[in-house]
Amino acid sequence: MKNKINKYINTNVDSSTLVVFRVLFGLQMMFSLIRFWAKGWIESIYISPIFHFKYYGFTCVQSLGEYTYLLFFICFLSALFITLGYKYKLSITLFFLSFTYIQLIDKTTYLNHYYFISIVSFFLIFLPANCRFSLDSVKKEISYTNIPKWNIDLIKILIVTVYFYAGIAKINCDWLFRAMPLSLWLPQKYDLLYIGNILSKEWIAFVMSWCGMIFDVLIGIFLFSKAYKNYAYGLVLIFHTLTAILFPKIGMFPFIMMSLTIIFLDKNIHKRFIIKFNSFFSFKSNKETKAIKKGNKYTMSLLACVLIIHILFPLRHNM
Repeated sequence: MKNKINKYINTNVDSSTLVVFRVLFGLQMMFSLIRFWAKGWIESIYISPIFHFKYYGFTCVQSLGEYTYLLFFICFLSALFITLGYKYKLSITLFFLSFTYIQLIDKTTYLNHYYFISIVSFFLIFLPANCRFSLDSVKKEISYTNIPKWNIDLIKILIVTVYFYAGIAKINCDWLFRAMPLSLWLPQKYDLLYIGNILSKEWIAFVMSWCGMIFDVLIGIFLFSKAYKNYAYGLVLIFHTLTAILFPKIGMFPFIMMSLTIIFLDKNIHKRFIIKFNSFFSFKSNKETKAIKKGNKYTMSLLACVLIIHILFPLRHNM
C-alpha cells in the first residue's frame, strides 16, 4: 500500500492541464467581478445596508464602506494576474483573501459556488499553476512541462464532490416524487422560444428532476473515465446551458462549471490551447525542464486533510 502511494505521489503528468485551468479560472473570476460591479451590487449589498448578518466566529469581518470598491479592485487585479501568471503566489493568495473576505461580510449573500471558488483558490495557492504559459516562467526563463499528477487530481476530486453532493441533496420526496420546486418554476418559462410550451407540462418537471439527480450523482464517474469523459463533458455543457437559460438568477455558476470541468479533458486539448495562444502572446521561456518537484509532505498533508473534510463533512446531512 505504501509503495502504491509513493508511486502515485511521484507520478508526473503534463502541466498544460493545470495551466489551462489557471487561465480559465482567472478569466471567469475577472468576468464575475466586473459583472458584480456593473450591476451595482457592491453599493446595494455591501455599502448601503446599515446591518449585515454575520457568520458565527466572523463578526469582526465588517464592510469597508466606500473602500469596498478598493477591495473588489484588488480582487479583480489579482484575478488578472492569475490569468497572466504574474507574481502568481502573491496574486492567488490575495485573491483568496479578498474574495473570501467579501463573502464573509454578509452571510445572506452565500452561494454554493462562492464557497467553491474560495476553496479552489485556496488549493491553487499551493499548486504550481504558473509553471508554464505565464509571465513568471518568462521572467525566470524556465518552464516545466510536467507536474505531479496529484496536483490535477486534487481539483478534479473537488469538482466531482460538488456534483455528487448536489445529487445526494436531490434524493428526497419533494424533489423526486413531487418535482418540487421545478413544477413551480418551469411553467413560469412559458414564454421561452421553442421550448416554452413543453415546460408547462407537468411531466417535464418530473423528468428534469430525475435527470438532474442522476446527472449530479453519476457525472463524476464518467468524467474520470478515459472512454467516456468527452461525452460526459458534452453532457456538462448541455446541463449547464439549460440551467443558465431556465434559471438566469443562478448567476455565474453554470459558466464557471462549464469552463473549469475542462480540466477532465485530454491533455492534448490543453496542449493545443497553449500552443494556439503562445502564437499570439509568446509566453515562451528560454529553457524547459521536464518535471517540477513533487512538493513537500506538509503541503500534501494539508491539502489532503482539507479535501477529506470537504468529502466527509456533508455526510452529516445524510446519516
